[in-house]
Formats: sequence, C-alpha cells, structure tokens
Amino acid sequence: MVLTKTDFIHYLNCPKSMWLEKHDPENFPRGEFSAFQQKLVQEGREVEVFFRQLLDGRAFGRVDYEVEFQLDDLCARADGLAVDAAGQTTLYEVKSSTRVKTDAKHNHLKDACFQKICAELAGQPIHRVVLVHLNSEYVRRGEIDPAGLLVLEDITDRMTAIEAVTRDEMDAAVALLQDEIDRVGCNCLRKSRANHCDAFSYFNPDMPNPSIYSLPRLQPAQLIELVDQGQFDPRAVPEGFQLGKQQGVVLAAFQTREPQIDHGVIKAFFKDLVFPLYFLDYETYASAVPLLDGISPHKAFPVQYSLHILDAGGQLTHHEYLEQEARLPHILVAKLRESIAGEGSVIAWHASFERTQNHMMAQAFPQHEDFLLDLNKRMIDLEEPFKTGYVDARFGGSTSIKKVLPVVCPDMNYDDLAVQDGAAAMNAWSNMLAAPPDDLAAITRNLLRYCERDTEAMVGIYRFLNERWREG
Repeated sequence: MVLTKTDFIHYLNCPKSMWLEKHDPENFPRGEFSAFQQKLVQEGREVEVFFRQLLDGRAFGRVDYEVEFQLDDLCARADGLAVDAAGQTTLYEVKSSTRVKTDAKHNHLKDACFQKICAELAGQPIHRVVLVHLNSEYVRRGEIDPAGLLVLEDITDRMTAIEAVTRDEMDAAVALLQDEIDRVGCNCLRKSRANHCDAFSYFNPDMPNPSIYSLPRLQPAQLIELVDQGQFDPRAVPEGFQLGKQQGVVLAAFQTREPQIDHGVIKAFFKDLVFPLYFLDYETYASAVPLLDGISPHKAFPVQYSLHILDAGGQLTHHEYLEQEARLPHILVAKLRESIAGEGSVIAWHASFERTQNHMMAQAFPQHEDFLLDLNKRMIDLEEPFKTGYVDARFGGSTSIKKVLPVVCPDMNYDDLAVQDGAAAMNAWSNMLAAPPDDLAAITRNLLRYCERDTEAMVGIYRFLNERWREG
C-alpha cells in the first residue's frame, strides 16, 4: 500500500474513509468529496499549462515538470522542480484556487509539505517551496497572460512551521494502511453534514434519518455536545437545548412529524407581491482559467435563463434564452429586458444568486444598469418562507428547491431530466460549445428543460403557498 498526496489529504479529512477507498474500493461509495477532488485535478491541469509557459519564459538552470518521487510506502509528484545556477532547488505546487487554502477539504500547505517531505526522503534537497495559484484580480484581455494570471507565493517558512507535524501525520497514515480497522463509526461524527466523508453512511449505518446533522446551521459546540451525549436522533434532543429559531422549527417538525406552519410568515411573504409575477432563474458558467475577455478566474456569468410570467388572472407564459456561443451575456440581458415590464415582482429561489448576477451584469453593461438594478429592487426570495413559515420533516432540514418541491408538489421533481443540477448544467454548456452538430440539439434541449424546470418548480411552490395563505 503506497500513500499518495491525494490519499494523504483524504486521510486528513477522514482516516477510515481513506482506508476503505484503498483496501475495499468496491464498497467505497464515491460521492461529493470524490467528485470535488476530481474537479480540482481537472482544473489544476488547465492551470498547469500556463504555469509551464510562465516558467519556460524565465531564466533557470533547469526546470522539470511532473517529477515523481517513489519510496517504499510513499509516492509524490511535484508539479515543477527548478534548479537555479547556484544549485538551489525550488519545488512548485500548482493550485486552481485564487488563494492559499488551509481548510479540511483542500489544505494546500499540507499538500505542498507532503511533496517536500517525499522529495527529501528520496534524496532531493528542497530549498524553497512556492505555491502557484490564480490571481483573483486578473481580467482576461485577449490571449491569456501567464504572468498576470498566476501568483507565485513563497510558502517556505510556513512549510518549516508544519513539517514536523506533517511527518507524524504521514507516518500515521502509512501505519493505518498496513493495519485493519473497526468499520463502525468514523471521526466525521463530530463534523457538520457538509464535511462528512463519502463513506459516512457506510461507517454509520444505524444513523437515524433525519438525524441531528439535518438541523440547519448547527454550531460546532452544539454538535459536539449532542455527539458526546450520544444523541443522534432529533427526537432525543433534550428539552431546553439551546437552538436558534430556524433550528427550533425544524426540530419541532422532526419530533412531531407534522408540518410546522406559521401563517404570519407566509402572509408577510405575499404582502409585497405585485402582479405580474416573474419567476426567474439563471444558469451560469465559471472556469478556473477565464474563458472570455472581461472575466476573472472562477467568475461566473449567466449563459441562460428561464422566465415564467403569471398574471393576476392566472395566465402563465414562458420565455427562455440559451447562449450557444462563448460570449458575455449582452444578448441574454437584451432578451430578458424584452420580456420583463417595469412593474411586477421578480421571484427567485435563493435570490442572492440572481441579485449577484444582475449586479455584475449591470457593471458590465451600463446601458442595462437601470433595468438590472431595478430587477433587484423588485426581487423576492421564494426560499424564505420555507425557513420558518412552512417546514416539513421530509425536507430533511434543507431549504433546497430540490428538497422542497417533491414534498409540496408530489407530481413534480427533477428525476426525468438528463441535466439535474447546476454543476451538470455547467459541464453540459461547456460541452455544447464544441459539440458536433448531431449532438447539439440534444444538449440544447437538456439545458433548456433543466432551467425551465426550476421556474416551473417555483410556480408550483408559489401556488402551494398561495392556497395555504388564503386558508389562513
């Protein structure tokens, strides 16, 4: 069993999960963490192209790329190794982020320290360690400028500070790989649901559903207190346990198995609505290396929208637009402007996303600034009532539209769609740009159907709430 850098970062996130993937891959349930790692690898390769261009244009004694260091139980591959005229060696680690990150999912210092330790154990002295990441302030203008796109940050001193601890962690990871484990429980029990390993359900098969991890925005101290008490079932949460308002409503829904309805919250949502109602959803595209002029690394821009319009008489019409070329959304904004009049409420789900896109497009297209900022003033978030106004245990503590929709509108879901989430939509749009004519129609249809389903869902959820509001 050889420990790679990817294995080591996996170990730091959850030792047992790393062990399972290495020893029993057929039973390893690949999920969000694995998909996230794959995304980082793909983006990193895109950035490496420009990293090599940058180093090749500089004066070094020697530069080698993808340098592998193989030991009995360790394996590392440095993105770059440069030796200057004085014989000093610099190890380069390339990342697709816009800063040095140290969180559990992608600890850049740990990755680079792993590479340095492996290199030195293999007999290669390392004098400097440089982490290469994207410049968040870079804006593409014509051909990519590697010197503007990339930041070379010297992290040598930070390596020194963590090297001893990292060596101990590497030794522990190698020792774990040579051993057997108890396949009951993992250290993710003390983490929030968003930070659980892919194998959490495998190691914790008796975890109730819903569980305490389904309580929204549970603070670390709250979670650890419940875990230490062995209280994983929401029905066992002690009376008087300190919870916020939204957490309390969700807990009540779990405990009673009855929807928690606050007609006051629902009425307040409807109070400011003005017909016609414009149900709006954007899909966006973003990439580590900017695709277009005027775009920065990881900066999203809209590539399509769906708009359902409901008038006071109940008539529903639909408008949509999908950009089929790689260009900024000036046509998209113009098309949207043709469909939205100067009055009426604009309804979105998790509206901060649409507001952000409108604000960015207002900066990019001053001729449409008044229109786009006016949309933001008229925008109302349909997600808000489902935080405390209507809470069902079947939402699982979430207010995602994909969790709420099948509960309140049982005949609607996303299961029949070829594209079922935003990440898949982004990939599909990217593929569409280079698709052969025989595939173009299918990709276009799938993208349009997905975005339309989002606004159809909002209309259905609005109608569900409207019925309860009138009853209340």
